[in-house]
Amino acid sequence: MDGVPTFGEYIRQRRTTANLTRPQLAWLANLSVPYLTKIEGGANPSRRVIESLGTALKLPPAEFEYALVLAEGPLPRIEADHPTPADQEYLDLLNPAIGAYVTELWDIVAVNAAHREVFLELEPDANYLEWLIFNPISRTVMVNWETETRMAASRFRMQLARSDQDERGAQVLEKCLSDPDFALLWRSDAVAAARTDLVKLVRDPRTLAITELRINMWRTQSSLQSWLFVLGTTVDRPTAVTRPVVRQRPETSRPLNATSPQENRPVRPEQTAQANDLTPTKPLQQINGNPMDG
Repeated sequence: MDGVPTFGEYIRQRRTTANLTRPQLAWLANLSVPYLTKIEGGANPSRRVIESLGTALKLPPAEFEYALVLAEGPLPRIEADHPTPADQEYLDLLNPAIGAYVTELWDIVAVNAAHREVFLELEPDANYLEWLIFNPISRTVMVNWETETRMAASRFRMQLARSDQDERGAQVLEKCLSDPDFALLWRSDAVAAARTDLVKLVRDPRTLAITELRINMWRTQSSLQSWLFVLGTTVDRPTAVTRPVVRQRPETSRPLNATSPQENRPVRPEQTAQANDLTPTKPLQQINGNPMDG
């Protein structure tokens, strides 16, 4: 499903995915079949009906929130603005922590030096989703690129509904859908309200060192309300390798089916005699000493 569906279209799609007929869903949600038909045709239901349908369809929290946004409408539009020099100075003071300002649709507004060092070529006026899809360097920087892209697509679906499909959101989606892999991913209809894991694994393309970053996002408290504040900090006790792995070549190697030089040596008579000696093996000498606590 491209773009943002209506609430009725979304309910019909979820009902089809759950293999429910219209009478079955109406019975589960305690609704009449004619009323459910009107809802799927575009009628605006009450909050109680939305909750009943969400319970009947067993919608996860993110999908239920998505359904609420579709039914009750998007958030109020905020005119785009730009950070002041003081706002940029604040980002610069955060170094070495990563700092950036992004819009609801993930357009990069401003970044600091630490952000430029980690997220190469993700500069102001770029879009995070487009960077993931079309910039080859993102596949090196993002260690779990497939997982990050899938999460980004799921969250962008929610952001698109919240922004009422404004012109910028439609442009980003149209461009990303030109990529066949993303188009297939988008049609999975996955939706997410927030990251399930705040930790990102990023790789330095120059050294291949991997670092764990904790990413947090806030709405700013200043008069500038058209963008979000993103802060990335290094995890104190990372579980990933934070240094490049150097593969060392073994000092000596030989084929598995090759024999060693010692195996090719002729067998001496005395060695044969020792091998044929039937004298029992001498017992091992007992080691004298005090026991040690293990």
